[in-house]
Amino acid sequence: MIENEFKVMLTEEQYESLLKLYDFKTIVQTNHYFDTDDLQMSERHITVRVRELDGKFYLQMKLPTSVNYSRVELSQELRVLPETLSGEELQKLSGEECPDVKRLGALTTTRGIWKFNGGEVDVDKSEYFGKTDYELEIEFSDENAARAVFAEISQKLGISSGAGVCVGKIRRFLEEFKKNKIS
Repeated sequence: MIENEFKVMLTEEQYESLLKLYDFKTIVQTNHYFDTDDLQMSERHITVRVRELDGKFYLQMKLPTSVNYSRVELSQELRVLPETLSGEELQKLSGEECPDVKRLGALTTTRGIWKFNGGEVDVDKSEYFGKTDYELEIEFSDENAARAVFAEISQKLGISSGAGVCVGKIRRFLEEFKKNKIS
């Protein structure tokens, strides 16, 4: 599946205001991120995670595409949360040659979801390594509808028209991982 999304970081105040604008359904999910000690997958712009949601585990890989706001997303259900994943298992899922990877840590997100015709607004509060941040994601199949919803939200929250794509969760997680020298 190709994932198309716009993302922008929010302040805590913008996050709280946005939650009041629409009728959001709330879920809590935890992403357990995996990589090598020297972050080979990250350097290739490949995300490997196991998403924990409602007591189930999903191995997910995100691979780059030629479009800035799009990535290929692959997924398969797992029975348990592993501490390591073999390169062979990752290659079966993605078709990409991959090294063995280990679990680096987790990022837990409280997500508000509001669907519109052509997409979905996700407003996230993410917690990892003692840090909390807030993010707006608009995932879409209809780019024009998504741009209209983003413009409406931006106007209501005072998000600058120059706001662009923010650094994704995996990059923010890895930045904190490196700062904390977690091994």
